[in-house]
Amino acid sequence: MTVTTMGAPGGADRFRALLPAHLWALDDQSEGTLQALLSAVAEELAVLEGDLGDLYDGWFVETCEEWLLPYVADLIGLAEPLPDLGDGVSWRTVVANTLSHRRRKGTATVLEQLAGEVTGWQARAVEYFRLLAVSTHVRHPRPDRPAVASLRHAERLDHLGRGHDRRADRSVPPDLTDPARGAFDPLARSADVRSVGRGRGRHNLPSVGVVLFPLRTRLVGPDSAEQPLGDRWSAVRAVDGGYRVDPLGRTTPLFSSGRSRTDTDRLAREEDLPVPLRPRRLLALLTAARRGEVAPDLLPVRVRVARPGPATVEQPTELEPQRLRVCGLEDLAPVEGTQVSVDTVTGQLTAYQDGQPAPPLDLFVRYHYAALADVGAGTHDRGRIHTQVLAADGHRYGNVLGVITVRADAEPSGTVATSLADGLVLAHGLWEAAGSATAGTTVVVAVGDNASHPGNLTATVPAGARLVLVAAACPAPGHPAAAAHFYRPDGLRPHLAGPLAVEGGTDSGIVLDGFLLDGDLTVLPGQLSRLAVAQSTLAGRITVTSGDEGDNGRLRVEVVRSVVHAVELPERVPVLTVTESVIDARAAAPNDDRPGPSAVTAPGAALSIDGSTVRGTVAVRTIDGADSLIDGIAVAEQRQTGCLRHCYARPGSRLPRRFHCVPADDRAPLEPVYVSMDPGSPYYLALAPACPAEITHGGAGGTEMGVHHHLHRPLRVRAVREHLAAYVPAGLEIGIIGS
Repeated sequence: MTVTTMGAPGGADRFRALLPAHLWALDDQSEGTLQALLSAVAEELAVLEGDLGDLYDGWFVETCEEWLLPYVADLIGLAEPLPDLGDGVSWRTVVANTLSHRRRKGTATVLEQLAGEVTGWQARAVEYFRLLAVSTHVRHPRPDRPAVASLRHAERLDHLGRGHDRRADRSVPPDLTDPARGAFDPLARSADVRSVGRGRGRHNLPSVGVVLFPLRTRLVGPDSAEQPLGDRWSAVRAVDGGYRVDPLGRTTPLFSSGRSRTDTDRLAREEDLPVPLRPRRLLALLTAARRGEVAPDLLPVRVRVARPGPATVEQPTELEPQRLRVCGLEDLAPVEGTQVSVDTVTGQLTAYQDGQPAPPLDLFVRYHYAALADVGAGTHDRGRIHTQVLAADGHRYGNVLGVITVRADAEPSGTVATSLADGLVLAHGLWEAAGSATAGTTVVVAVGDNASHPGNLTATVPAGARLVLVAAACPAPGHPAAAAHFYRPDGLRPHLAGPLAVEGGTDSGIVLDGFLLDGDLTVLPGQLSRLAVAQSTLAGRITVTSGDEGDNGRLRVEVVRSVVHAVELPERVPVLTVTESVIDARAAAPNDDRPGPSAVTAPGAALSIDGSTVRGTVAVRTIDGADSLIDGIAVAEQRQTGCLRHCYARPGSRLPRRFHCVPADDRAPLEPVYVSMDPGSPYYLALAPACPAEITHGGAGGTEMGVHHHLHRPLRVRAVREHLAAYVPAGLEIGIIGS
C-alpha cells in the first residue's frame, strides 16, 4: 500500500485543486491563513494515512511489525512461545512457513529447516538409525555403509570429526571439530542405547539428531560479484619462515563459505554449512579448477603475489590453481616460478620459487574465517554499532567538515590518501582551513582496504572537535553520496602495524572503529574528553598518560564490541565503560590459571561493565555491571556504590552488593570452562558444555554470562527443542548437538 505523505513540504498543495481559485486569491490577500490551516490538516492526515498503512501491513506476516508476530502466530495455531532470541533472530520466517512445515511433518528436511529458522544458525539433520551396523539382507546389500571402516578411504575418515594427522603442528584443534562431530559421519556404528535427547548416545533405532552450526563465516577479500579484482585483498603476516593469513600472526583455520540455500527438499551438504575447510576438500576443488571444471574465482582460497620494494611497478598477480598446493597432500608442481603451499588447519602459507623456499614476498590472500560472535575487528556489517557509538555524543559534533578516504591503491588528492599517516595530515588540514570554527566539527578518516598500514602514528584533535577513524568504504569523488559524507563500515578489516597515539584539546573526542591494532593505543597528555574503541582488536593495551599539556581529567574511555589485551588508566581518568567486549590479559599464556596479570587498572575510574568477559585482575574505584564474567580477582575501593547483577567473579574479590551472582560465597568451587582460550579460534572464550550451569544459564533471562551473552544461545536451544517436538516422527527421540 502506498501512503502519500501530506505533512511533507508542499503536502498542502493537494488541496489546491479541490478548492476554487478565488479562495486561494483571497487567501493570498489575507497572509496565507487558509494555507496554514490546510498545512496543519495535511500533517494530521499524513499521520492518519500512516496508521492506516501500518494497520494494512499488519495483516500480512511479510510486512507486519515484529511485535505483531505472536498475534499472527496465534491465528494459525502456533502455540509455542516466541521469546526474544537476541540480535539477528526473527520469528517472521518461522510463522510464515508454519503451514508448509506442517505438511511435511515427520521428515528430516523439515527438522533441519525449522531448526535453522528458530535459532538463526545453520543446521543439519541426521537420522542415526540409518547408520546402524546391521546384518544386511542378501537382496538389499548396502556397500556404502560397511560395519568396518576402511583406512584407504581417507575422505570418509575426514568426516569422523577429528583429524587423523597426529603431527603436533597439523592436528585439528578439538574445539573446531567436536561441535559438528557426527554431522557428516558416513560410517556405520553398533547400537548405543543411551538417550540422544540427553546428549549421551546417538546411534540407535529411535535416534534423530539436529546438529547446529552457530559459527558465522566472513569473507576477507573482494566479492567477485560486486567488486573489482584489485580491491580488498588482505596482506598476510610473515611468521617463522612462512606467512599466516591473519594480520596479527594468530593461528586461524580457514573455513568454507557456507553458501545460502534456496532448495529445502534435500538435507544440507558440506558446502552449504560454515565448517572448517578440510585439506582434502580444498585439494578436490583445486583439482577441478585445474581441469577447468570450476572457475578460479570460486575457490575458497586465492593468493596474489608481488615482490616487495619500490622497484615493483606492476600490480600483484594472482596465482593460477596449479600454483596453489595443499600442505601435506601434494608436492610442488613441476613448473618454474612462484608456488604457495596452503595449510587450511593453521592458516599458514609457505612460498616457493623455482622449487626452493622463496625470498620474502608480498602475499595477498582472499579467504573465509569464522567467529561465534561479531566481536572485535572483522568484515561483518558494523553499521548499527557504529551509528550507536557516534550517537552517544548527541549533536555536539554535527558539523562534518569532510571524509578522508585512505586506500593503498588510490590516486592521492585533496580527500584521498594512500596511507593512514597521509590521511591524518589531510584531516588536520581541514581543521586548519576552518580556523577558529572547529568547535562541534567532525572529520572522518575512512580506511577503505584490508592492507597493512605502518604504525607509530599520532592523531591530534583540536579543542571541541571529533576525529572518527573507521574502516569503511567511501564513494568515488564526485559521486552524489560523497557530497553527503556517506561511508559504509562493512566488509573491511585493515591492519595497523604498530602502536597508535592520540591527543586532543578540551572537549574533543576520538572514535576508533574496525581496526586490527598491533600495539598499544596511548592517549598522550592533553584534555581529551572521549575515547571510544568500537569493534576493534587491540593486541596491546589502552593506556592514558598525563603531563604539562594536561592530565585528561575529563576523559571517558569506552570499549564496545572489541577485544583488548589490557586497560591501564591513571587515577585522574574518571570513567571506563566496557560493553560486550573481551579484555584478556592472559591471552599470551592462555593455560595459566593464576588470577594475574592485570586486565583493568583504573584506581580512579567508575567501571561500568555489561555483557563482557575479563580475564585478569581488576582494580577500580567503583564497579557496576551486568551479565559479565570477571575471571580474576576484582577489587573495588568504594563498595557502597554500584551493584553486580548476574555476574561471575573469582572468589576473593572485594565487590559491592551482588544480585544473582556466582559464586554465592568464596567457598563455592565454581570456575568458568572455555571451549578455547586461543585468540585465533572461532570459539575464543566461548563457554564449554562442561562449564557449570550456574554460569552458562546464570545471565539475565537464563542466558550465559560473558561476552556471548547477547547471542542468547541457551534460549535458542530451548526454543528449538520446544518447536521441534511437534515435528518429530512418532516413536523417535531427537537430540540437539553442537550448540
